[in-house]
Amino acid sequence: MFAEAARSLVGPGSVEQILQRVVELATGTVDGAAMAGVTAVRRDGTVETPAYTDDLVLEVDRAQGDFAEGPCLEASIEDKVLWIEDMAQEQRWPRFAKRAQELGIRSMVACSLVADHGGRSALNLHASEPAAFDETAVEIASILAAHSSVALNQAGLAESMRSAMASRQAIGEATGILMERYRTDSRQAFEMLAKASQNLNVKLRLVAEHVVLTGQNPLEITERDLPRRA
Repeated sequence: MFAEAARSLVGPGSVEQILQRVVELATGTVDGAAMAGVTAVRRDGTVETPAYTDDLVLEVDRAQGDFAEGPCLEASIEDKVLWIEDMAQEQRWPRFAKRAQELGIRSMVACSLVADHGGRSALNLHASEPAAFDETAVEIASILAAHSSVALNQAGLAESMRSAMASRQAIGEATGILMERYRTDSRQAFEMLAKASQNLNVKLRLVAEHVVLTGQNPLEITERDLPRRA
């Protein structure tokens, strides 16, 4: 089962696509899991749910964000596996447990997803019955989370490399355009791009891409010329 899971997770796809595979795989392999989701905690403390199998998962995560407490938040921060057998008896997160019961969730398992880049997230399994998960199910969820962490880190590294290569290509093309148009050398052309990036407070890649598309002098670019800030 785990060999098949590993093959499924390391296939091609973006981080978002792999996250969706993770939650779908979780409900198919962990006994008792009726729903699953991935909770991500951003640097500003906001809670997001980038992948889920049911809209109810969004409500559960929203409750954790509203109350600033819950198993998913704690698992994402402390790199642990947390198991709630019955929300009606849960004392660690009382406000969240009460809201979860109102939403129809009675038991949960939350497993940390360890990211090389330091991101904080957790794989969460939900059930409408108390004691839906036994020790074997919790152990399987934990192993699945470990496999998922490896796959996500590989996908994240691949995306970073693709982004870096695209940035390098855009900067090289923009430098060439400026050298030809303004009769500068490569150092002067790069300095034009870098100064515009600093003045506009945007990434160098965005300035370079704009120059490649328009041929505009980077020192004449305004914020309104750029499609978005970064």
